[in-house]
Amino acid sequence: MKLWQKDISVSEKIEQFTVGNDRELDLQLARYDVQGSMAHANMLAQVGLLPAEDNAALQAGLKELLGQIEAGEFEIEPQFEDVHSKVEFWLTEKVGEAGKKIHTARSRNDQVLVDLHLWARDQVKETLTEMGRLFDRLMALAEEHADQGMPGYTHMQVAMPSSFGLWFSAYAETLIDDVLLWQAAYGTANQNPLGSAAGYGSNFPIDREQTTQELGFATLRYNVVAAQMSRGRLEKAMGFAFSSVAATLNKLATDICLYMGQDFGFITFPDHLTTGSSIMPHKKNPDVWELIRGQTNRLQAVPNELSLMTTNQP
Repeated sequence: MKLWQKDISVSEKIEQFTVGNDRELDLQLARYDVQGSMAHANMLAQVGLLPAEDNAALQAGLKELLGQIEAGEFEIEPQFEDVHSKVEFWLTEKVGEAGKKIHTARSRNDQVLVDLHLWARDQVKETLTEMGRLFDRLMALAEEHADQGMPGYTHMQVAMPSSFGLWFSAYAETLIDDVLLWQAAYGTANQNPLGSAAGYGSNFPIDREQTTQELGFATLRYNVVAAQMSRGRLEKAMGFAFSSVAATLNKLATDICLYMGQDFGFITFPDHLTTGSSIMPHKKNPDVWELIRGQTNRLQAVPNELSLMTTNQP
């Protein structure tokens, strides 16, 4: 079932090529698709475009569906193109014709955008929480080792006296810069695109302020064209934020790998946090930090990849 399809059959190979792994990725958006639909239905009822009894049926159905999603019981079968198609089909099966009315004054364009904005808000908040935990740990270590001396290097040469407290707190303070980028990404995510439809709004008397308030957005995307032109902008904002914190973690991991070496010997880890060698039993390899170093290199390439993916779009 496809929301856009009329009476034309599409080649199965074309469908496989264009849909790809969308269904798998859309599962991550399912709960947000339901939340957006609940707010949209309430708004339609408020402005008189949806009978109260239909809205009550839709809200009950969507609440039940949300429970299935949170329990891990929701699936998007191959006959459905995306999460939007599956949700609307499920609703129609559950509550009858009222299920089809959920799409009144809404396009999949603004529907998927609001899903992404809701998803991104949660992802950013979760990331900021984890960064806060790392910041607190680094500052605790900085205080604990404030007076423990270590050499300060320039050009890989011993230069001046320094301390582990200064080294730990340097990375903590650098994280603050990374947090600023994540906060900027959150500001982009915290704008409501719902109601922009396919990019030119709707002739229906919808109330975008109501959905903005119900979904907890700080503001809305006032210009409907700007809302649809923003495709990829939120993703790039998050990509640059990921890249920034990845650069910080990469430098930290590189320092740790260096300082664990026998030539430095500043840092050591318990045996259960390192790996050994089949031929050299004295080895304690910082595999975890080497993997962090490699993975953060990949993350630093994300902004360029996203920029190229979203270019050439008028």
